Amino acid sequence: MSNIIAFPSRASSYAPNNPLPTENVVELIMPGDARRPRRLQSEPATETGKNAKLRLSRREAWWKAERQVEYWKACIKMHHAICSVQRAGLPEGSNHQKVEHWHWHPIADNYRKAIARLFLTPAHRLSDVTWKQKALAAEEHKFTDLSAERIEAAIAQDLEFLAAHPTRRKREERSA
Repeated sequence: MSNIIAFPSRASSYAPNNPLPTENVVELIMPGDARRPRRLQSEPATETGKNAKLRLSRREAWWKAERQVEYWKACIKMHHAICSVQRAGLPEGSNHQKVEHWHWHPIADNYRKAIARLFLTPAHRLSDVTWKQKALAAEEHKFTDLSAERIEAAIAQDLEFLAAHPTRRKREERSA
């Protein structure tokens, strides 16, 4: 199957044995096609543009770590739900394998590892730092290998980065 579609330039001049002009040939690139040309990213000219590029790379890492936490949290809820319906003898319980209590431990371990990764992932905005501070205060790190001092150091690095790479400059800084 070809990704090339030919469009005739004029209906009257089109004949099966006449080749089409090359300017009327378009190659379609399907979504997810590895041959898709990537746009070259030029280096941002402004300080705000440079800061935005730095924050974008941190954002991608944060989102990935956050999705892992959400996944393992959902696994915990699903394990609990399956276990509950199977203990109650409800017919929904037969849709799943028999859940044993020890099945819980790898799920909890992976959730704790994901939380630890999220604590150490560089934050790209202040609300992420606020989450880290609240989670630290709630002792969500308690069952991970992280110490409170290590998390506080990560928070301090995040705050330092965010102060050094603002999203906007104050009006008096711009005019100077």
